[in-house]
Amino acid sequence: MDGIRKGCLALACMALLSGCASNSMFVSYPSQAAKWKAELSRAPAVTVAPEAGTSDPDTVDHEDEAAESAGPDNDQNTASLKPANATPTDTRVSPVISKLESATSSADGVLYLQELGRVSQLQGQREASRNAFAGAVAAYDAEDNSARIQVSSLAATGSAMLTNDNARAYIAPDYERIFTRAYQALNYWAADDASGAAVELRAAALEQQVAANKRDKEIAKAEEEAEENDIDVSQFDGYFEGLNAVAGDVKSSFQNAWTFYLSALFWEAHREYNDALVDYKKALEIHPESTMLKEDVERVSAAMNGQRVDGGLVAVIYEQGFVQPRAEFSLPIPTIHGYFSVAFPTYSLEDKPRPDSLRVLDTGMQPLGETQVMADVGALAAKDLKERMPGMLVRQTLRATTKYNLQKQANDNYGVLGAFATQIYNLVSEQADRRSWLTLPAYAQATRFSLPQGEHTLLLSTPQGDATLTVPVVNRGLTVIHAVAVPGRLITRVLPVQEGPL
Repeated sequence: MDGIRKGCLALACMALLSGCASNSMFVSYPSQAAKWKAELSRAPAVTVAPEAGTSDPDTVDHEDEAAESAGPDNDQNTASLKPANATPTDTRVSPVISKLESATSSADGVLYLQELGRVSQLQGQREASRNAFAGAVAAYDAEDNSARIQVSSLAATGSAMLTNDNARAYIAPDYERIFTRAYQALNYWAADDASGAAVELRAAALEQQVAANKRDKEIAKAEEEAEENDIDVSQFDGYFEGLNAVAGDVKSSFQNAWTFYLSALFWEAHREYNDALVDYKKALEIHPESTMLKEDVERVSAAMNGQRVDGGLVAVIYEQGFVQPRAEFSLPIPTIHGYFSVAFPTYSLEDKPRPDSLRVLDTGMQPLGETQVMADVGALAAKDLKERMPGMLVRQTLRATTKYNLQKQANDNYGVLGAFATQIYNLVSEQADRRSWLTLPAYAQATRFSLPQGEHTLLLSTPQGDATLTVPVVNRGLTVIHAVAVPGRLITRVLPVQEGPL
């Protein structure tokens, strides 16, 4: 009995060491994220009258229309809807929002801030979204600049040696940081704050530039640590063939043509043709086969020479579904005592959704445009995991050795019962780090076309439903439609027209 008590005390100390670090220590993050993804897939039961400057009425109106036009498959959504001008009957904060808000103080806080910003944005709560994304950006800055954060990370790494990588504070990968900046730009854009949108779009471009400069250094450092610990990471290559298949032809995890395209549209509308041309060309470098991008480069090049055409540009930026979560598998790690199985994250090609385009038609059902994939977010996530692999393999190898030694010491000091208790702890605590921003889309897409000045009624058609919108078109201006398809629901909004110098 004394051996059991001592063993339990040791395990309790380990739990205290690591338990406050992460909400994902013993509950996988995809299981948590399923709750807020489900909430986004349900239309709101009531439409709360927006406070001044806090909500996006366009989002609310078009959510209603999209759900109504989605057909009988979405009866559960349309039955609960009320008109956009309905008297509010319930202003309570949803349990999902409360959960996200309370989790922002954990070591995973930046991840929950990103999710909170995204969920709030899609629910039309622009101010709440802007505050959440601002908090995430502040966390990025602290991570980049604060020596205190670096020391905290080292401490978390020590506890991770006894548990799993979920004990480490969450560090947002570059592709997530870039999406945060793009979504924050959309928040300012929706508020008709062109200056704020411009700041965030430039920040998104800077994030991509900084990522390009630091990624090679990070990989080199991880390979150096592997060499110092006499770990041959190449021996594990065969276990990650599926990961390579999901990443596909993506060259780097931070090159996002969708955000380049969004910023290029913005700069073109405000006659910043040089900036627009740079970003269109960057998007074209990622998708050199795109006829649309080639035409965009030609159009802006002509405008720089004074050759501008009449008509207004209408662009649809479309986000399809949710990015796939990380999967988990057991990776046998060789140690001096033999093989030790550890849980490792990966991505499975079987879990990856197929891209579905959005079609735009006029009132005569004539096609105006069809979106094309600008960013395969699942591939970006898989590439990011692949780039992190050397460092993760070093930690996993060291963890396997640590856990084996812990089990051996328990057997030596407390006998069979102590060893058994340690085995149980190792089994329960051995979970792969499956954390990632899971309300991001599976695919970010775009299309554009020209229309004469005036109001136009357009039909957006997707497998998740249809939406009919009336959009304003200004001669030589830009009208952007933001459409997001989640399971069983199409969310749309028309952003304020952009035109003229900033």
